[in-house]
Amino acid sequence: MANTTLTRTGRRWYVGPQGNLSVSPAHIATLSAVPAADVITFGDNAEKNIRISAVQLITGALGASTTLTVKVGGVTLVSAKATASAVSEIIPVDDVLTGEGEAITLTVGGGTASGDVKVKFWYEVVGNL
Repeated sequence: MANTTLTRTGRRWYVGPQGNLSVSPAHIATLSAVPAADVITFGDNAEKNIRISAVQLITGALGASTTLTVKVGGVTLVSAKATASAVSEIIPVDDVLTGEGEAITLTVGGGTASGDVKVKFWYEVVGNL
């Protein structure tokens, strides 16, 4: 099992005082024959003190029997989503409050994955309450 960290992009998430529902910048990974059990860590961490309510997952067909698991910190938001065919979905999740410096990761499962993956988070700013 290998761990790969992608380059940090430096794009900021909206963290204004209004706390309205927002969508994060796209976190994009290009997978090239990534074996099952490998973990891809995006270079940009989740902003702290936001409440994630959904994950938008967009992929092409990544390969036979492939799945993706999306995590923020130690919390699994999407578990073993089948990606043998293209995916374009908004997946509701139980509210997850982020902490300081939590990594965003993809874990490949089921088979060798190749193709582009985009992950966006639907969230509200909670702030420093």
